Amino acid sequence: MSKQATIIIAVVSFVSGALVTTWCAVAFYTQLTSQLVIGSSTSDAVMTVFELRSLRANNATNAVESLEIKLDVDLIGLTTYLGKPYGFNRDPSYAKALQMVRDYRIEYPHKSVVPEVDAGVTNALKLLDGQTNH
Repeated sequence: MSKQATIIIAVVSFVSGALVTTWCAVAFYTQLTSQLVIGSSTSDAVMTVFELRSLRANNATNAVESLEIKLDVDLIGLTTYLGKPYGFNRDPSYAKALQMVRDYRIEYPHKSVVPEVDAGVTNALKLLDGQTNH
């Protein structure tokens, strides 16, 4: 086999391998993100039904507590992303949303039964200190 034919076969093999690898990575990522979105939406739907049932049964206390827990979880989850140096720089609405939560928590303080959750919420709200003059 000539040197030119060997080079062509090597290049075609490399390009084919790169395309197959890229396709597999995209398929895996798509499947993974789909599962995350489905899981999150399912969980949100179940919590919403619980909150709606509580409100319809005139049990606002359970609905409010459920929403407070959801807010704690959301804040702790945001810390993962907004705590990175580029977190707030991506979109100014992130800082505005966090400020809205901080203002709400000042008006309506809430303590979890789990100290680690309270620490996570505190850390999330501290992120705002580095971004604004509050």
